[in-house]
Amino acid sequence: MEKKIAVLGGGTGISTILRGLKHHTKNISAIVSMSDDGGGSGILREELNILPPGDVRRCLIALSNTDETLKDLLNYRFNSGTLKNQNVGNILIAALTDIFGSFDRALIEMSSVFNVTGKIIPVTLDETHLVAEFLSKDKVVGESYIPKMCYRLNTKIEKMSMIPHYPRANKEALRAILDADIVIIGPGSLYTSIIPNFLIAGIDEALRDTKAHVIYIANAMTQRGETKNYSLKDHFDAILKHSNYEFIDEVIANDFRATNDVYQYYYTKEESTPIFATDDDRTYFKEKNVELTEGDFIEIKDGFIRHDGNKIGASIFKASLL
Repeated sequence: MEKKIAVLGGGTGISTILRGLKHHTKNISAIVSMSDDGGGSGILREELNILPPGDVRRCLIALSNTDETLKDLLNYRFNSGTLKNQNVGNILIAALTDIFGSFDRALIEMSSVFNVTGKIIPVTLDETHLVAEFLSKDKVVGESYIPKMCYRLNTKIEKMSMIPHYPRANKEALRAILDADIVIIGPGSLYTSIIPNFLIAGIDEALRDTKAHVIYIANAMTQRGETKNYSLKDHFDAILKHSNYEFIDEVIANDFRATNDVYQYYYTKEESTPIFATDDDRTYFKEKNVELTEGDFIEIKDGFIRHDGNKIGASIFKASLL
């Protein structure tokens, strides 16, 4: 019987993982954070009063088995006119939400039309707004503003919360976590894609109660405005700080070194550095009784570092068969 996989995070980060996982199992549930308020998603959210479609669209494309032209259509973004910066896939989701009267029904219909492997599940169906409190004691509301303000204030994020304070979890998301054999968290922006899921009422408890093997896929690089100078341990500690329980069984971390010219771009343009496990990290996870899996889990494409879903999928499924 194929393993049941639940993947929890934001669409940009987890979409690459989904592409690799669908070669190993059809029982995939992509549980997607719903805090995006920037770009085309933010416009549709504000004008049509719908949940943000951008992250679920990325997951839909990753799990779609249709031809490349239709995938390109879903990803197409207008460059001029009144639709400038708006995305075709987002518009389709918005239209189906209007036709069928609910965002989750729209995703079901989109998944059917585009022959999607598995399910795409919003982590909550409530309207939410992300709130960050910084070490400077300043606060900002809105996912898209948080990294910019953190960078501008030259501070760190101290605490994340939501408006409303504890949105209700989507029952389908809870069911997917509880029924899974493996739960994968991340990769993705730590404070604006990963941690927001733990602020949804019921998600922590489902992760505590599931019999699944819970894996956190660590980011390969730090992120300006969120995790500058963070170690692997710092990422893990931030998750624990925003969770009521310790539920992670394994951490997957990249240890492949790219060339200096690739890193130079990140140093100068993104103020970003690679994240590799140190001896202190290894000792920390051993004390936590958390398995640390290190390996080559990235690809370099057009000078950019990205997780390689095929490598990660192969590693996870090889381990699950032992």
